[in-house]
Amino acid sequence: MIAIVSPSKTMKEEKSKIRTTSPKFISETNILAEELKHYSISDLEKLMGISEELALLNYERFQNYSHATEYPALFLFRGDVFRGIDADTLTPEDIQYLNKHLRILSGFYGVLKPLDRMKPYRLEMGTKLKNIRGKDLYSFWGDQIKSLLEKEAKDQILVNLASKEYSKAAKLHEIHLNVYDIEFREKKNGTYPIIAFYAKIARGEMARFMAKNKVHKIDQLKEFNYSGYEYNENLSSEKTLVFTRG
Repeated sequence: MIAIVSPSKTMKEEKSKIRTTSPKFISETNILAEELKHYSISDLEKLMGISEELALLNYERFQNYSHATEYPALFLFRGDVFRGIDADTLTPEDIQYLNKHLRILSGFYGVLKPLDRMKPYRLEMGTKLKNIRGKDLYSFWGDQIKSLLEKEAKDQILVNLASKEYSKAAKLHEIHLNVYDIEFREKKNGTYPIIAFYAKIARGEMARFMAKNKVHKIDQLKEFNYSGYEYNENLSSEKTLVFTRG
């Protein structure tokens, strides 16, 4: 069983003594880094739709890429999903479980294991970065992400906890795996809409639940009860597990 999550733009650079591994697609990352070195501050501002301040930060990151400090992915990312995972409070056994069963999709690195070493960056999967393979990052990564996930999901099960922007890069509509989508919904005026902010945190909490309970079967996911969520059988289907609260 492999679960996939999206990365985050928020990062926290803290030194770690945890033993790390090299990302699977580091040679591809180096190609992107070399391409982005040619972008000026104003180019990055336009490409990424960010402020001049953020553009300057990322300009400096790409210019200094080869000398940048590396960190374990699970502890560098600090956005909403990773707030839900709360890696700082996991046991070594929990972290090893995640390193085996969780994959972080990335516009810059393709796919990361939690203990892969990485450098701070900003490059969302939806960025229209022209490259040697096409007009955007979906063209750049092609079938590589899909193929790696097919190889690593030993029991042919993939749990999708990623956003559409990132799951699109895994080509889930044609992947040769049994894909289970997970949805988190909030009760509001008799309906159950998905509210992005809460859903992001809940996706991370589901990954944490998997680690804490060493989940290896889909039915075990239905026991998820963090932050008041409960499995909603009426809204769920064979390949979509829906959790609601309120």
